[in-house]
Amino acid sequence: MNETIEQYKIIRSARRKTAAIQVDENGVSIRVPLWVTDQWIEDWVAKKQVWISHQQAVMSQNLKMFCLKTEKGAPFPFLGNEYFLDWCDGKRWDVVLEGDRLLVIVGKRRSSRKSDSERVEAYLKKWLKKQAEELISERISYWAQKKGVQYNSLKFKDFKRRWGSCSALGEITFNWRLVFADKSIIDYVVIHELSHLTHLNHSPEFWALVEKYCPDWKVRRSYLQTKNAWVLW
Repeated sequence: MNETIEQYKIIRSARRKTAAIQVDENGVSIRVPLWVTDQWIEDWVAKKQVWISHQQAVMSQNLKMFCLKTEKGAPFPFLGNEYFLDWCDGKRWDVVLEGDRLLVIVGKRRSSRKSDSERVEAYLKKWLKKQAEELISERISYWAQKKGVQYNSLKFKDFKRRWGSCSALGEITFNWRLVFADKSIIDYVVIHELSHLTHLNHSPEFWALVEKYCPDWKVRRSYLQTKNAWVLW
């Protein structure tokens, strides 16, 4: 794709008024209003091919830099701090933060065909999900009260392309991998989703509401955009 953008996905919407290009680990998506023709899209993509290629290169670099690995000594984020992953045998499964180490205590081995790293990854995900649920539940309660809004339900999912969502029914869902990020980043996502209870869109009014409670939301959003590789672990 260095010379031409040969493959891309077209997504048409009756609600969309402008065209946009999205580049992520799944490829290139062109989002357009219903009335836009295939020929217009082809011409537009041709004009944007340098920009698209640049975005693909940046994304590829970020994926290599921030892709998490379940290996001893591998850098591993937790609440905005970087630790080095390690594990050792013990009586019971546990996770301990020791200085710059995130140490997984591996419980007594049971009959299993899984490797140590696979077993460690499975337990570590379970532990991280619990930490995320506890912290984000506390933060959304705080911000909901501060903003004077109510949500109907709170869930945590294994999203692969987003950090959170809010439905028209007031159901808010978060990606548990937010626990990799600093609390200030978590707060931004919480504020973002709670703001959808008032504006279920990304209109200027929506962003104005986000900015009221998170003045530097652009900085925090940009930070998250560089961490897309986290959702792949």
